[in-house]
Amino acid sequence: MSKPVIYVASPYTKGDPAINTHFQCRVFDTMMSDGIVWPVVPLWSHFQHSVFPRRYQDWIAYDLAMLERYDACVRLSVEMPELDYSVSESSGADGEVAAFERMEKPVFYSLQECYQWAKSR
Repeated sequence: MSKPVIYVASPYTKGDPAINTHFQCRVFDTMMSDGIVWPVVPLWSHFQHSVFPRRYQDWIAYDLAMLERYDACVRLSVEMPELDYSVSESSGADGEVAAFERMEKPVFYSLQECYQWAKSR
């Protein structure tokens, strides 16, 4: 069986968007190195937006349109202890979680929980 594709939902506009994007890139690297799932980190749009800005709602619409292609979601808070930085509130990530729930797809709140599910498939 192929590895599941996991959407990473976490804060972007609450707090510092650059730190939040860095966090998702770090999570992506961890997930790729762990080799259990294929991660998708939507905050890469931060880099596209820096070159070709779009309205926030355009990015939300894009993310929501893509969600049906993924097997599950992991909802994470941004934790960067080395910067004494933590953000969990996110209306965008919460909306993405709600979309996964409407599609009756799994939502996890830690990588460990996600990995357990992926291994048991």
